[in-house]
Amino acid sequence: MGSIKLYHLPGACSRVTMTALEQCGVDYEDEIVMLMRGAQHSPEYRAINPRGKIPCLVVDGRALGENAAIISYLHMEYPDAGLFPAIADPIEGARQLSDLFTISANWHPGVRANMMPVRWTTGNPEEVRAKGKQLVEPLLAGLDARLASQPFWYGEDWAITDTYVYWNYTTAEQGQVDISPYVNIAAHRARVEAHPAFQRALARESTAIERIGGMPNVA
Repeated sequence: MGSIKLYHLPGACSRVTMTALEQCGVDYEDEIVMLMRGAQHSPEYRAINPRGKIPCLVVDGRALGENAAIISYLHMEYPDAGLFPAIADPIEGARQLSDLFTISANWHPGVRANMMPVRWTTGNPEEVRAKGKQLVEPLLAGLDARLASQPFWYGEDWAITDTYVYWNYTTAEQGQVDISPYVNIAAHRARVEAHPAFQRALARESTAIERIGGMPNVA
């Protein structure tokens, strides 16, 4: 693999891809895209990623977007890195992809509706926030039940799915969803935060912020 660059924003869902890169031990560059200033809509960024979203991973000049797609690619390139448990047959591999897609297609939109409701309506954003909570709460209950008998999504060992679902429930919490009743999620949260690749991703984000002189205050 040649040159690799990640376009990201600290704290955004791009942290999931950054954690995957750290888990795989990839040598890569990174650049912050100031979403709060509309940098994702600039001609310069659109030339890199026409969809104008993050994360965007550029490998040898070829851009790849969406956490699920990037993670799938990294897992194919680094099958022994531990992004997912080893599989016994193709169906199990497809189920792992299905889990990524479920988090991306079910969790993420509901969390976004809750966290940034103003982007989903020209009317009352609080109605959208309420709907977001309604969508997310059954997912939280299901995850909490899943974690009642195992420490991580797939059992005893961490997988990148854990970091992806972690980002979703912590972002939901920032959007005023109360996750305190879910004791198994609380334990999962501590385990994910202690994972070495996650810690390295946080440190990398901090370095990126220092490199640009701090994150801007946007009214």
